[in-house]
Amino acid sequence: MKKVLIIEDEEYIANAEKLILQDEFKVFVAHNGNEGLSMAKRLRPDVIVLDIMLPQMSGYELCQKIRDEKTIANTKVVMVTAKSEQADEDMGKYTGANEYITKPFEPEDLISAVHKVLKKG
Repeated sequence: MKKVLIIEDEEYIANAEKLILQDEFKVFVAHNGNEGLSMAKRLRPDVIVLDIMLPQMSGYELCQKIRDEKTIANTKVVMVTAKSEQADEDMGKYTGANEYITKPFEPEDLISAVHKVLKKG
C-alpha cells in the first residue's frame, strides 16, 4: 500500500484529509514543518500532502528542503492551501510541488491530485 504523509497544522483539516485518503493509502500526519521533514526522511512516503502556512517553516521552505534531501528528493508533493493567487501557485511549482490545489476542495480533488502525481511516476 502506498504511503501518504499529510503535513498540516490545522487538526480538523489534517483529519479530513486523512479520512479522504485512508481507504486507499497508508496515511501519516505531521503538524509542523520540522516534524514533517523528519517523518518524511524516516517514512519515505510516496506522496506528501503539504500545507503552505505551517508553524516553524513554510510549506515552500519545506518543499525546497525535501527537494534538496537526496533520500526523499523524488517524493511527489501535492500542495494544498488557501493561498489561491497565481503567484502562490507559481511559487509552489518553483519550490518543487507536483500538484497544487486550493482550499476549500472536494474530496475527489484531493484523491485525484494524489493519483495524478503517482501516475507521473
